[in-house]
Amino acid sequence: MEKERRINIIVFGIFGVLLIAGLLFFFVHVYETDKFNARRRIVGEGERAECTVQLYPRGGLADSWDKRDIEFMGEIVTFTGSTYDCTVMNFSDAELTEWKLRINIKKECYINNSWCGTVEIHQHRKTYPEEIVQELDLRNYSESEIRLEHFYVAEDLYISLSDGDYIIYNPSEVSGELPVRAFGNEAGKTTVGFIFYHKKGERLDFSCSMFYRLTRSCLQGTRPKLLLAAFALWLVLLVIRVTFVLTFSNLKRDTNSVIRAVSGIYTILYKANLENDTFQEIRASDVLHEFFGKHTSIREALDGIPEEFYIPENMREVREFFDIDTMKERLRDTDNCSADFKSRDLYGPGTGRWFRSSLIVCKRNGRNEPVEVICGTRDVDSEVREHEEHKMMLERFATELSDEVAKQTVHVLEIQRRIVSSLGDMIGSRDGNTGGHVKRTSEVMKILVDEIIRRNRAGTGNPKFSRISKKKGEDIIRAAPMHDLGKIFIDTKILCKPGKLDADEYAIMKTHAEHSGEIVNLVLRDVEEESFVDTAFNIARYHHERWDGLGYPEGKDGGMVGEGIPVEARIMSVADVYDALVSKRCYKEPMSFEMACRIMIDGMGKQFDPDLENIFVACLKKLEKYYSENAD
Repeated sequence: MEKERRINIIVFGIFGVLLIAGLLFFFVHVYETDKFNARRRIVGEGERAECTVQLYPRGGLADSWDKRDIEFMGEIVTFTGSTYDCTVMNFSDAELTEWKLRINIKKECYINNSWCGTVEIHQHRKTYPEEIVQELDLRNYSESEIRLEHFYVAEDLYISLSDGDYIIYNPSEVSGELPVRAFGNEAGKTTVGFIFYHKKGERLDFSCSMFYRLTRSCLQGTRPKLLLAAFALWLVLLVIRVTFVLTFSNLKRDTNSVIRAVSGIYTILYKANLENDTFQEIRASDVLHEFFGKHTSIREALDGIPEEFYIPENMREVREFFDIDTMKERLRDTDNCSADFKSRDLYGPGTGRWFRSSLIVCKRNGRNEPVEVICGTRDVDSEVREHEEHKMMLERFATELSDEVAKQTVHVLEIQRRIVSSLGDMIGSRDGNTGGHVKRTSEVMKILVDEIIRRNRAGTGNPKFSRISKKKGEDIIRAAPMHDLGKIFIDTKILCKPGKLDADEYAIMKTHAEHSGEIVNLVLRDVEEESFVDTAFNIARYHHERWDGLGYPEGKDGGMVGEGIPVEARIMSVADVYDALVSKRCYKEPMSFEMACRIMIDGMGKQFDPDLENIFVACLKKLEKYYSENAD
C-alpha cells in the first residue's frame, strides 16, 4: 500500500509540475501577446514595415478639374481640384485595429471633402497667433458649426490650409476602414479619399505618415496550438490515471469480487488460505489439476512444485515467489505482486512459454497480514519476448526512482529526460524488432562519433567535422534513441507489414520524421539546453534526408541537400541504413557484412555524405564485431 501511495505521489506530482510549466508557458505567451498589442507604431509614406501607407493622385478622368472665373480676394482666379487616394496595407498576421493618418501641408491649398471617416484639421499653425483645431465629417456637416477659416464657391466648401498645417484622418469602422486584416497570403488593405483645391498653375505638396496599432489573438500561431494539444494530452492522461486510481481504490477486496475481477485475465486460478493452510482450485490445466489433486496443504503443494514445470534458471525464483513464509511479509504493504517465469518444453523443443504469476490479497486479519490470497497465472509469452529488454530497463528506472524519492524531491527535468529515452526504446520495439533497432543504432552512432572525436583530437580529422566536440558528441549519442519517436503515430499494421509498402502506406510511413521532430520540440524545447534540443530535433526530423536532395520530409526544395543537412542527421542516416541492412526485419533476412558494406560505399555521395566514407570504413571492424556479438 505504501508503495502504491508513493507511486501516486510521484505520478500526480509530475502531472502538477507539467501543469505549472504549461501555465507559466501560457502566461508568458499572453504577456508577450499583450505587449505586442499595446505597442504604438508609426510608419512614413514609402517606408517598409508590417503596415504601409501611400498617398497618391487618383489618376484617370476623375483625377483633376478646373473651376474658372472665381472671384477670390479681389481678383478673378481659376481653382484646380484634385482627388487623392490613400491606401493603407497590412502585411502582418495580426489585425490592424487602430490607425490614424496624418497629412502634412507644405503648399497653400484648400480641402473640400474626405471619405468615409472624419478629419481633424489643424489650421493657422504658423500664420496666426493661435492654432485652430476642429474635427469635421466633410460629407455631413452644418455650416454654422464650422470654426475654421473657410469660404464657399457655388456651395462647395473650401477650408484654407497653409504650410505647416496638417490633417488627422480618423477612419470609419462602420464603412469597413478598420479593422484591416490579411486574408491567406494576400495583404489586407483599405483606401480612403480626399478632394483638395489649389490655384491653377501652382501644385499640391504633401507628406503623410500613419500612427497605428496591431492586435493579435492569444490563440493565434503555432505555439498556442501546440500548448492546447499538450494540455489535451495531459488532461486525457490525467483522467486515465484518476480513473485507474479510483477504480482500484474502491474495488472491494472480498474474495468473490476479486475472483470475478480477475477471472477474465488469468487462465489458472487458485484460492489459498494462509492461516488454515488450505486451497481451492478455481481454474487449472490438466497437468496442474493432477498435481494439486494429490495435496491438501497449500504449503506442501507450493513447496513441492516439480522442477520439470519450469526451466532450471527459474526454479530458485519460483521457490522464492511461492514461499509461504516470505509471502506474508511481501504482501504486508501491497495487495498484489507478480513475477514472470518460463516453463519447460513439456510438449517438445520450442514449446516453452513465459507465464506471469500473480498473488492478489482478498482478505487481511487485524494485524494487516494477508489471510486469503488468489494465485493466478496467465500466458504472457508474446508480451515478454517483445518487450523484455524494455521492461527490464523501465523496472530498473522505477526502482532507482522510488529509492531517490524516499530521500529527496524528484528532479523533474531528469525524469523527463529518462522518460524520453525510454520512449525512444519503446517506439523502436513496435515494428517487431523488440526494441533492438534503437539500441543498435545508438551503439553505431557511438562508434562513428567516437571515431570522429578521436581523429579531431589527433589532428587528423576532416575540418568539416571539427565542430563535433566531446560535448556535441555526447548530445548526438544521447539524442540518437529519439530519431524514430514519430513512429508512435504510425499504424502497427504498416510498421509490421512483411511485404513492400504500397504508395499510400509509404506516404504515411514517411510522416514519422516530421512527427519525431514535433515530439522532440514539444517535450524538450522549454526544459532542456537549447543546443541539445536542436541536435535532437535535427536527428529526429532530418535523418531520412539524402546527400543528393532526394530524401524526406523536405528534400532539395527545403534546402536539405549536401552540406545543408545538419551533420548529426547525416551521421544518423549512415547508422540507420547500416542497421537496416545487417539486421533482420519483418520483411527481410539480415544481409551479409560484405554486401552491406558495398551498398553503403556505393551510397556515399548519393545518399550519404561522401566525407563520412573513410570514417565508416575505419569503424567496420568494430561494427561487425558488435553485430556478431549482438545478433538477433
